[in-house]
Amino acid sequence: MRQTRKCLDEIVDLFQSRSTRNGSELIDRVVDLYFMTADQQSVKDEDAFGDVMTRMAFAGDALSRARLAERISRAASAPRELLRRLACDEITVARPVLQYSTCLCEGDLISIIGRVEEGHLIATAHREKLTVPVTDLLMKRGGGKVLATMAGNTGAQFSPEGLKKLTETAKNCSELQFAINLRHDLAPGPLARLKRLAEAGFWQEVAESFLMTEEQSVTQKPRGSKPLVTEERPQVPPPSEEPEKDIEESAPADRKYNQPDEIALIDAARAGEIEETLTHFSQITQLNETMLEHCLFEAHIPALMVLCKAHGLSPGAFTALLQLKESHTGEPTNDTAGLMRRYDGMTRETAQRIIRFSDKRRMLDEVEDAIAGEENGSRTLDHPDS
Repeated sequence: MRQTRKCLDEIVDLFQSRSTRNGSELIDRVVDLYFMTADQQSVKDEDAFGDVMTRMAFAGDALSRARLAERISRAASAPRELLRRLACDEITVARPVLQYSTCLCEGDLISIIGRVEEGHLIATAHREKLTVPVTDLLMKRGGGKVLATMAGNTGAQFSPEGLKKLTETAKNCSELQFAINLRHDLAPGPLARLKRLAEAGFWQEVAESFLMTEEQSVTQKPRGSKPLVTEERPQVPPPSEEPEKDIEESAPADRKYNQPDEIALIDAARAGEIEETLTHFSQITQLNETMLEHCLFEAHIPALMVLCKAHGLSPGAFTALLQLKESHTGEPTNDTAGLMRRYDGMTRETAQRIIRFSDKRRMLDEVEDAIAGEENGSRTLDHPDS
């Protein structure tokens, strides 16, 4: 590196006495030297290169900086201070850095987003991966185009509040509606389904009926005898009833995944690696990682049980997820043995039937809300002074 530093100093001297014609050429030589020696550089060396490239770039015109930004935006290593400066430059310079550079960390992006304009926010929304803090800030600062871009970006993760804002904004934005409908993990149906499954009240009123009915039919029925008739709530269809055939509703049964996917899920969960667990869980269920995180760590445990069983996961996978939930939340899982008996006793068809029933309940609730809204509107028209 001693020879490299000498060469770098010579280039700086040339740049300081340069003509306007060879400024871009000298920057290119510094970049070439940086990439050629990247594996030999110390932190001090990298800082020196970054300082030189930054001074040379911002002593020139925007076109030279745009060429530099395009060249280093896809590099696995680049001086971060230079990248941060370029990312806040005019949009023709900033776009490739904001959209492609993996050298910018979450903190860099949050700092940049707080002081740039709409075009920069749109470029950031195109990044291959966007974490929840970044998407939350983009939603706070960006307009409809930023939201539509993030909705169409399958690498963008959203908080529950972010998802709510997306769906609410989509009601009055056709572009956002189109982007959401193209994604299975953001489409209103799957989101509402998982939110419904995450509600403790749903399990108190509905799911326990399914689970207890199935347990009673297993524990009370002697072999070879006729099935017992069990008392159920009128609105809950019995598990023995044939499910209606619906393309969307039967989707979990049709999905196939490889055994290595489940093995990877179990290994990640047992190792306590939350992000990897959610990634593998999402690959298996085809659901959004943010919603799965809510289901795993915050929702009622039967929601996780039904979700795992509906997608054919083994008892070992369910146990590993329970252990991860316990270690992450610090709350012990009560009656693990009883949960495992329920998991073993539940059939995949019953789990899918619970999900289908939650969909029907959701649709009925929406119809009732719409009717109530119309009735309230009629009363207002009939009695304008009320």
